[in-house]
Amino acid sequence: MAVPVTQPHDGQQETPLTGPERALAALRAGIRSGRYVPGQRLVEADLTRELDVGRNSLREAFSRLHSEGLLVIEPHRGASIRRLSRADVAELYDLSEVLEGLAARRAAERAGDPGSAEALAAGVAELSTGSSGDAMSSLGAIARFHARIAELGGSPRLTELLDRLHIQTFSFQLRYARGDGLAGMGDSSLSEHLAVARAISAGDPEAAERLMREHLRNARERFLRLPDSDFA
Repeated sequence: MAVPVTQPHDGQQETPLTGPERALAALRAGIRSGRYVPGQRLVEADLTRELDVGRNSLREAFSRLHSEGLLVIEPHRGASIRRLSRADVAELYDLSEVLEGLAARRAAERAGDPGSAEALAAGVAELSTGSSGDAMSSLGAIARFHARIAELGGSPRLTELLDRLHIQTFSFQLRYARGDGLAGMGDSSLSEHLAVARAISAGDPEAAERLMREHLRNARERFLRLPDSDFA
């Protein structure tokens, strides 16, 4: 697994990531990509070798991910990827609806900023292309589109909060897309995303927020229709 070895510092220089930071970045990437799946036990000895970090660094990363709701840490059993209940998923999407609605509103308010139109157009083009690909490419395009909207809103803190929510809901999105969800995504989710993009491009904050919130409510209902076996 490729792991970033540097990070920006004050927008000027890059500094090497510490051991805990490397482990944290790699584990988050693995959860996001589906490499680590809900319920999977994380074996310390394997991960210290794979990530080239010490046990203390790995445990520090585990502790951080546990605090973010991504891992379960049990005495004598170690760490495992957290499985979400239906109530967990419903709550995560309720939060996403509010925060992503705000992100879309802010993006529409800044639609006239230099480079905004071009960035949004690039996101729409990638989204349209990705919707015809496999599950991973489709979900990747969707994730980047949502992240782009948050970035256009100009709030790094909001972008970070949404990124954490997206990681937690990824496993449900991937399972849905790998089943019969790709056709549904092409017919419904794609059109919902494009409607949001048009409202942002038109500089209409009210419509952008309303359409994004409607999209997240629809996604919530789609994922909550998954079978009981997909939930904790």
